[in-house]
Amino acid sequence: MLPPRFIFLAIVTPDDDESVADRQQRTAWMLCSPNNRILGRGERPFDTEAQCREAVLGVVRAADRLSAVSTALGSSGHWVWRVELDGAPVAVSHRSYLRARECQYNVGRFLAALPAALLTEGRRLLREAPRAVERMSHGVVETSSAQRGARRDPAWRVA
Repeated sequence: MLPPRFIFLAIVTPDDDESVADRQQRTAWMLCSPNNRILGRGERPFDTEAQCREAVLGVVRAADRLSAVSTALGSSGHWVWRVELDGAPVAVSHRSYLRARECQYNVGRFLAALPAALLTEGRRLLREAPRAVERMSHGVVETSSAQRGARRDPAWRVA
């Protein structure tokens, strides 16, 4: 079985012109399990792929200093997690969870996968709707989707 892996995503915003050869592409990361499920993602996108890769290596090197925080979202009762390094958020849940124990179980899976995770080569192209790009730029999980009972996060659509 393949080990967990970090996948890097090139974020193409709706403002990017397809005819321009060198488009401005930010890079984000996500950690996937061996069965291709997304375990979590970076708290924010980076301006370059090199910055994003260095941030991932920093998170892996500091695995013993990471702490997990679970939070209930407003009145929906859904739960999300974030992982902090010295008090600063570095990773967030990919989706919300109906129960606190599911949230805690999944952040545990994320933390357990970090040391063995491989870094993939290159980036996958990710085309985003304006609302999803705005959400990723601010590094937050959209609470309105969770409150409507959405089960998947539309932010990670690979084109």
